[in-house]
Amino acid sequence: MANNIAEGRFPPFSFVSRPVPTAPDTFDFEQWKHEPSGPIILKGTFADWPLFQKLKNCSTDDARLDYLSSAFGNSVVGYTRVPASDPFMGYDENGKQNFKYAPASCKLSDFCALMRTALQDRDSDILYARGGANSVRTWREFSRAIRPLDILRDMKPNGEGIWLGSGRHISYLHQDAHFNFFAMVMGVKRVLLYPLEAIGDLYPTPFYGGIAGTTSSFVRPRAPDHRKFPRFTNTAKHAWVALIEEGDLLCLPPCWWHYVEAAPGLNLMINAFVWALPPRKERQFEVLMRKSIRTALGLSKEELSGVRSHLYQRSSGEAPVESSWSKSARVLSRGLSRFLRPEIPSYWQKIATCYYDHYIFQLNGHPVSTYPEQQTNWVRHEASVRQRCRQWLRFNRDLFQMMWRRKRATGIVP
Repeated sequence: MANNIAEGRFPPFSFVSRPVPTAPDTFDFEQWKHEPSGPIILKGTFADWPLFQKLKNCSTDDARLDYLSSAFGNSVVGYTRVPASDPFMGYDENGKQNFKYAPASCKLSDFCALMRTALQDRDSDILYARGGANSVRTWREFSRAIRPLDILRDMKPNGEGIWLGSGRHISYLHQDAHFNFFAMVMGVKRVLLYPLEAIGDLYPTPFYGGIAGTTSSFVRPRAPDHRKFPRFTNTAKHAWVALIEEGDLLCLPPCWWHYVEAAPGLNLMINAFVWALPPRKERQFEVLMRKSIRTALGLSKEELSGVRSHLYQRSSGEAPVESSWSKSARVLSRGLSRFLRPEIPSYWQKIATCYYDHYIFQLNGHPVSTYPEQQTNWVRHEASVRQRCRQWLRFNRDLFQMMWRRKRATGIVP
């Protein structure tokens, strides 16, 4: 009954989806970490957090804002505003980003005052502090009010974010290369999910070329433009929906697409990105993909088809002769095979195959079919030594930053 009431706070989708299951008491989370079969919701994993208990004891949003302001008011918040008439944060009709990630900042006490005003006036701008601009471990007092989740022990965090808003905001459909854990501390969210294999019908951006460096979709699932995105109707068979309420932990396998909507009212979520491969191995995969996409553009369709057949037969123990191929084709085949070897987790081999088929072998047609000029620009930028140096520096900066933060403050990953 409670789930039905929460679901009623969102407009219905135009397609039928499957609900994400709630884990039974006998659920083997350790097995899931090694072979994640799909998304799952865990109950009661952070009921002991002082933050969760304090907020649960508040009966109104005003009381919750008072607590957040008094307990953590000096923390600095990066946030964005979106109009109440269109609270979607993603892409406009021309395939351009329609919002700024975190253009403003203030103390949390001031942000709570802004949200109080927004909650009282339904027509005022919607406020949202996004996790990418607000790390759990940089809010020192806040981090002391949570506890590491023991079930995430032995996993390595890539980042942990605080997502705080006045409600009704919608985040674009995208996927991240890591495990993703959503701890819903306050409020309700609805999360539409697809496995990576739906990529051909989701009209993606260039590889890692979307908002905030993600692979994103140009489609608005709640109100899709079927003339511009006709294949989107094919994705219904892949769609899952998670309704996450206070106390729920949504666990996503790597590279699952997600589109997140907040119900009206104050909401607070903490998420953790966790490496799906050792960090430098994930980085090697990213570099390989970026290079291989450019290499494949110089090969004929026949040669690419031969590389693909050789690649997948090689992974199953068979391999035709490749002596007649060009040097580029041989290098491409050897490089791609590195992530189909037995030592690579099977879930990542499936991820690699999906990416290879869409962006390199182009089995779904042009990889960025609606806005092909974006792919052209992506290829040109990737050829720049300066761009590759920036990517290397960003990776190492983020890796060092997370290591430093882990030593200084508590997060939800032990």
